[in-house]
Amino acid sequence: MPEELAYARKASGLVRGLSFWDVLGIGLAFLTPIYAIWYVIGFSLSVYPRAQLVIAILISVVTIVWASPLVWGILGGTMPRSGGEYVYNSRIITPAVALGASFAAILAQFYWNLFNASLVASPSLAMLGQYLGWTSFTNYVTSKAGATTISIVGFVIAFFIVAFGMKFFHRISLYVVGVIIGGVVVLNLVLTFASKASFIRNWDAQAAKYHSVTYHAFVTAAGKASGSPMPHSWSWGDTFGATAGVFMLVIWAFGIAYVGGEVKRPDKTVMLAQWAAVLTPVVLCLWSVIALGHLVDFSFLRAAAYQDYRVAYGGTSTAGYNLPYSTSFMSLVYVASRANPVIAVVAGVTFLVNVIWLLTVALIMCQRAMFAWGMDRMGPRWFTSINPRFASPIGMYALVAGISAFMSIAYWYLFPSILSGLVATGMQLVSVFAVTAISAILLPYRKKVAHIWAASPYRRWTLFGVPVLTYAGVVYLAYILALIYFAFFDSKTRELGFAFTGKAVILMVGAWAAGIIWYYAWKYKSTRAGVDVAHMTYGELPPE
Repeated sequence: MPEELAYARKASGLVRGLSFWDVLGIGLAFLTPIYAIWYVIGFSLSVYPRAQLVIAILISVVTIVWASPLVWGILGGTMPRSGGEYVYNSRIITPAVALGASFAAILAQFYWNLFNASLVASPSLAMLGQYLGWTSFTNYVTSKAGATTISIVGFVIAFFIVAFGMKFFHRISLYVVGVIIGGVVVLNLVLTFASKASFIRNWDAQAAKYHSVTYHAFVTAAGKASGSPMPHSWSWGDTFGATAGVFMLVIWAFGIAYVGGEVKRPDKTVMLAQWAAVLTPVVLCLWSVIALGHLVDFSFLRAAAYQDYRVAYGGTSTAGYNLPYSTSFMSLVYVASRANPVIAVVAGVTFLVNVIWLLTVALIMCQRAMFAWGMDRMGPRWFTSINPRFASPIGMYALVAGISAFMSIAYWYLFPSILSGLVATGMQLVSVFAVTAISAILLPYRKKVAHIWAASPYRRWTLFGVPVLTYAGVVYLAYILALIYFAFFDSKTRELGFAFTGKAVILMVGAWAAGIIWYYAWKYKSTRAGVDVAHMTYGELPPE
């Protein structure tokens, strides 16, 4: 019967063995609390120096922080299958749109794989060497050959963590979550118990050691380098603009959706893990920002952000700044600790573990997306191949890791500037988040998926007769559109070269076109085999 051929497999071969802590670990891998805090402070205050970060974060709390867990949690609990937003979008909107969006999302994720692998070398290992005075080690990890080698090693480690089944992943995830959260807690405690007077003394002591500018002279010098004095007060305009940095705390929790078919009690676990994954970095970042606000002057923190982030994108370096490390969040903690080597290790190891875990989860994400395509007959059968001994798609993990490792070599030696981080983010904002927000808005009202919504454990979550999912989808979409504006069209971010260039637009349109063509090619092939995927496959959820 054709119906028996509708899916590539009658069962996925994956096992529902992931606990709350496993799913939380996946969420925190993408949200990367220590990286997110570094980015929020460095990017936001270097581009929008008059931003008041506490208010900027609270703006996100009353919008995206409640909407995001509801969008992804309800979709994930309603359609608990592995494969991420492709599964939702293909059923709710159309499979052609879902494949186009998924192709663009995977292209962006492969770029992020390369970028994230580079973080293993710098700042993870580089700052450890800088803090501890390991000059030769630092020089190696920041060299082209060293960074390439370390990036490849990162993919190898990630591959072995997931290759032999989710049991090992499950075994270590709780410890990884402990390091990811615990490391930031330790750093924040240092900031909390330090005083402003002691920080200035410690900074000036480091300045004397390395013949660098003093605390107060640094602020003046950074102002001259930037072309205007560092501000002493905040404004609403810059505070709203800081959305382009604060989003890093909350937007990436979507990674949980890619393993929905392997979660125990997905109706509860996915939702709870979404909330925990979003709130954890928000709380930790608020703590960091408030502690730094009491520890250093308003203008000093902006000067530090300028030197750390803006200089990296072509800004004039601060005259007289000679410390062997950046003025990042981690470095400010290191200075506050009186250059304590234990804190240096905590900062370096926390960043390193978080990045390796991010690479690990990224392999799962890329594989699960292609796995979902294969389950819907939208790819070769080996996309769904599961090793029976380990209940793991070892071959597909090897393929994704191998492509990523090969591209890392090309990234470092041939095209290090082909995509900027925010352009890759833009592809995901449009192709993943905006499209999924539309799916969330439409799900309760689409007749073709009425049977799926009727079986949802969240169908009775309503407010004034309107599903809570619809409210969350509207707010989520509005936040994404505002974020796209501040990240790519606002004059301040365009100065850094983050605007959507013609090349970036062509790349995204090309990815979408490739995905749509892919869909119609495989639809034609299935039709010739006697399977009408438009009605059989996409009218139901793939088997577990």
